[in-house]
Amino acid sequence: MKKMRKFAWIFMAAMTVAGFSACSNSDDDDLLPGMGGDGGGSTTPSVVITDTIYHFNNIEAQYTPINELCPGWTHEIVSPVDDDRTWQSKTFNNSSAGVTEKYIQATAHDSSDKNAGKTYELWMFTPALNVKDAANKVFSFYSEGAYWQSTSSLEVYVLNEPKSTASSKEKVNPVLATSAAPGGNFKGWVASGNISLEGKGDIVYVGFRYQAQGGNSNSTTYCIDDFAFGRAQVEHFLGEEAGEDPEPTPDVDWSKAISVADALAKADQSTFAVKGHIVGCIKNDPSKTFFESFAEAQAAGDIEWAGASTFTGYSQVFIADDEAETDGTKCILVKLNDTDAAKALRNEAKLEGNPDRIGMTIYVQGLKKANFGLPGIREISAYKVGE
Repeated sequence: MKKMRKFAWIFMAAMTVAGFSACSNSDDDDLLPGMGGDGGGSTTPSVVITDTIYHFNNIEAQYTPINELCPGWTHEIVSPVDDDRTWQSKTFNNSSAGVTEKYIQATAHDSSDKNAGKTYELWMFTPALNVKDAANKVFSFYSEGAYWQSTSSLEVYVLNEPKSTASSKEKVNPVLATSAAPGGNFKGWVASGNISLEGKGDIVYVGFRYQAQGGNSNSTTYCIDDFAFGRAQVEHFLGEEAGEDPEPTPDVDWSKAISVADALAKADQSTFAVKGHIVGCIKNDPSKTFFESFAEAQAAGDIEWAGASTFTGYSQVFIADDEAETDGTKCILVKLNDTDAAKALRNEAKLEGNPDRIGMTIYVQGLKKANFGLPGIREISAYKVGE
């Protein structure tokens, strides 16, 4: 098995590997009114993401429809209307690599031939992708296939709505598995390459369109894995049994990370990379979840600075330009539990039980947004620990 590359860590994916969530990049994705996920393609997004990768490693059973497996993902059966076949979970025992692969597939194959003569058009849609705020406006995935038939096809689209009849629908041309490619007949996964979403809208969806003829051995099976958005494509992740954790960190030029002072001067909702020293945290179970000012939090005894007898905070840390800073107005609060990158950083940066981390340098790329009512960095997409 080809060894996976190591990146300066963090992901995501969506999956329960090394702090990853298998089908979501966050514990608190933006849940909006009108949650979809019923396979019908709601025009109101249930989940909006700016940086993620889905390895689908949360799969526990065969043939679970994508909308039941991953929040925000939807599917649509255009035809035949009397069939429940769709994009669904699949596992494969890769004995040569010693792993069980988990992925999403579409097929019209029926060994009983009962669906012969039916024409299938099955769509799968990603959650809403926030292109406007994404640091890296690209998406990517891996495909694999087998049982090649000329009447079957896989197409990929960028849409403004998660439905086949979207008012704006543009076909894109990623690299796909074919009968001649390495991915033919389950012989290897094919990288799509990074597909740019520049100029395609502020909020978009990626749609996978599968077309095939029903029956026994009349259709190609297509498989999708490692869907990434907001970061460069990473190497295909075989599975946790392979002994490697996924590390899909987007490429970041950390030499351009700004100071905490400059970060504090930035407008809310702006995305950037910042460098600072860990100087404290808000204690676990504070008196409030929203403070009007640092002074209020300090007066309530809810901030644990250097020299504290013990540290209990684990969901965030304060960073500052001076490693001995105790003036909260010169600090910014980094959230450590709302993305997989943040959760991975939490393992390396939380002060709970780790007083030696005071003064440690960290770099984070994320969105400036209040946390506990205080200036904060949230939705971390990448990080680096140390100089």
